[in-house]
This record gives sequence, C-alpha cells and structure tokens, in this order.
Amino acid sequence: MAKKVKLANKFLIGAGVNLYGKTAFKKHVKLITDGTLKRLKPPFVVVANHASFVDVGGLIISMYPNCANFVISVTQLVQWPSLIKSMGVLPKKQFTVDTSLIRDIKYVLSKKRPVVIYPEAKLSVVGTPNIIKPAIAKLVKMLKVPLVTVCFNGTYLHKPRWTKTKRKVPVRLDVKVAVTPEEVDTITPQEIHNRIVQNLAYDDYAYQLENNIEIDVPDLVEGLENILYKCPECGQEFAMTGHGHELTCSKCGHTVTQNKLGQLVGGKFDKVTDWYQWQTECVRQEVADDNYRFEGFFRAEKLVGKKYVDMGDAVVVHDKEGITATFADQNIHYKAGVFYTLSFNNEYIYLPTNEAVYRFKRLTNVGCTTKLNLAIEQQTILLEQNK
Repeated sequence: MAKKVKLANKFLIGAGVNLYGKTAFKKHVKLITDGTLKRLKPPFVVVANHASFVDVGGLIISMYPNCANFVISVTQLVQWPSLIKSMGVLPKKQFTVDTSLIRDIKYVLSKKRPVVIYPEAKLSVVGTPNIIKPAIAKLVKMLKVPLVTVCFNGTYLHKPRWTKTKRKVPVRLDVKVAVTPEEVDTITPQEIHNRIVQNLAYDDYAYQLENNIEIDVPDLVEGLENILYKCPECGQEFAMTGHGHELTCSKCGHTVTQNKLGQLVGGKFDKVTDWYQWQTECVRQEVADDNYRFEGFFRAEKLVGKKYVDMGDAVVVHDKEGITATFADQNIHYKAGVFYTLSFNNEYIYLPTNEAVYRFKRLTNVGCTTKLNLAIEQQTILLEQNK
C-alpha cells in the first residue's frame, strides 16, 4: 500500500503557488500569515479547521516550499482525479475507520514530508467548529511527530457553505506548534485533544464584528435559509427564503435583515450562531422523544469510478433506530450512533458503506439536510450521555 502513495509533486505545487497564488487567490483573499509554516522542518502533522475550501489553498501557499499530503474525502476525487492525486492527497471515506490510511500517513512522514488533516471532516456549518473527536489525538500520539495546529479566521466569511458567491475578506492564520518534538513521547492523548480543540476554536462572525469587516454584496443572505431553516417567530420549518439582505418566513411573513457586519436585525436573534443554536436545542428535544421520526424524499446516486450514477428515487428515514435509505432494490441501514455527524451540503447528504459511497439529493424542503445533520449529532450525543 505504501508504494502506491504519491508524494506531493513539488513542481506542480510550486507552479500552483506562483501562478494561482500570485493571481487568482490574491484577487479574492487577503492572506495574513507570519511565515511560521514555511520555516518549520518536516516531518510534522498539521491539524487545521475547515470553514471553506479556500483554507486548502491558504495552507498550500503558506507552507510552500514545504509540500504536504492532504487527507481528503474520496468524494473530492470526482473531478480531475489524476491532477488532484499529483498534488498530494490521501483519500478516505468520511467517518469510517481506514487502517490503510494510517500506513499511508506513516509513509509520507517517513519521507520527511508534512501531512495535513482536517479533524472536523467537513466544512463548518455556521462559521464555528464542528465536532472534533478524540480519535485524532490518538492518531497524533501514534505517529510520534510534532503537531502543528492552524486555525483560519475569515475563510467562512469568504465563502460560506450555503452561498454560491465569494466575498473578498482578510483571512488570518493562527499557527501554533501544539506538540513539540520534546513532548511527543510524554504527552497524553487527552491533552493533545484538549490543545487541538482549544487552538482550533474560532467564530467567524465574531471575527467579522471585532475587525469591522464590512461585506456588502447583493446576495448577502441568499442560501442562508439552507442553514437557518426554522422560523423563530412561528416555528415553521423549511419556510425561510433568502433574498438580498433579507430572510423571510413564507408562512408568517416575518423578515430579518443582515447588515454589513454580519449582524441580524429585526428578529429574536442578532447572531447567525445563536439562531442555529436555538435550532439545535429544538432538534435535541425532538430526538429525545421516542416518537421522533424524520422522513425525506431524495434521489439516490452511487459513486462509480469518476462519476455518480443515478440509482432512482429514495426515501431516507431517521428515527430512534438510526438512519435508513431505501431505493431501487436496496435498503441501507446505519444503527443510531454509527455516525457522530453527517456529511452534507445544501442539496445532498453523503452516506458511505464498505462497498461504495452514496449521495442523496433532496427533492423537497430547503434546509432538511441541515436538520438531518443536527438530528444525527444530537442523537449520538444523547446515546453517549446515556451509556
């Protein structure tokens, strides 16, 4: 397996940094870094937060001439797989155990190269950290190399997961050597986990307000209804619509406006994160009820080679037993607690099996993928608390 690993191609990385980094990237992002990543001597492991894909380019540019292999989801190899592999990637299925990946990481480190891991395993939902499981700390301890944490501030503001457009903002890197060479053999996994969580703590909306970063674009909140799907006034789900700077409930008509500094005006919450936390608490109460049930209509697709193949209409059910997807002649079931979170975006949820990766495109209800993610997370938390 180790022989099949491609180290990051230094020529391609250099060309990308000089061409893309000096032109397109700088047109959209003002990257603020102190140069620490360039000066560090590999091998080491980088653990970074993941708020948008600009943090991938930001890491590559900030690290060069250090050229790292990135651990990525296999779903990212659908487009230009040969080129992406040449840039240095270690693909895996999200939220699954892959022992071969550990061997691949060790191989890269043995060649005096860095490895980059995103422990949240998916993009930030509201510009704050997703769940970071302790398993990443155990892996770092096993690898016996220094750990570097990189926390980006501003990448979510540049392109939130729910929007189609990019916004030019200052992006700041906070780089720390979280585990020094002297600590590698003595530090505990619990302490490593504590340091990772502490060092990767961020809030992009707070960063925007504190640094007076104004974002004034015509489609400021268009798409935000995919994340803020429940009306705080009437409680109706999947009735929010975004237009310009306004979010409006199609049932009760209540409207909230977002200003240039990211603050919400005219509603019960003045922060996106507070609205999302309220939704989380609502879902937690639902999941705690024995009668909880989510049912949604989707279109199933299977990743075959370099593309997704249509598998027909599907029904996805989530209840106290877990999550079940029924389509064609198949029935895929995951027991409650198997996933601690869900890979999703505005349109799709992703469900990996041992044999394949499936994605399911929602056919109704804007925001249902966000609710399903919250339900899975809260169900797992409740199960762990009740052990």
